[in-house]
Amino acid sequence: MTALLNILRVSSRRGRCSLNEKAIERLFLKALDDPGQNTDVVRRVFSILLKATLRYRDDVLSSSGVVVTVADVRSSLELLVPALALGNVPVTDNKVSLGLLELWLNELRLI
Repeated sequence: MTALLNILRVSSRRGRCSLNEKAIERLFLKALDDPGQNTDVVRRVFSILLKATLRYRDDVLSSSGVVVTVADVRSSLELLVPALALGNVPVTDNKVSLGLLELWLNELRLI
């Protein structure tokens, strides 16, 4: 997860703000370059997060015209570990990030 957060930070600094499908895939797959992160469980979780992120991006864009950005995904990732550890959703004003986080938590509960 740390590797993925670092990749998102670098990507957002380089101006890759909107998330196209290839950009999202690269962000998640790049984290798997770290041998400690490249396990079956991590790949399965990343696959779930990736698919949910793409679906969420499309749903939010079509329903409200809002573009999900790298910063939104980074914010959701930063909230994910505390949410999993504490069992509740942290407080945030970023509705896009919160919506994505809630979707991820629901998807991860299914596995």
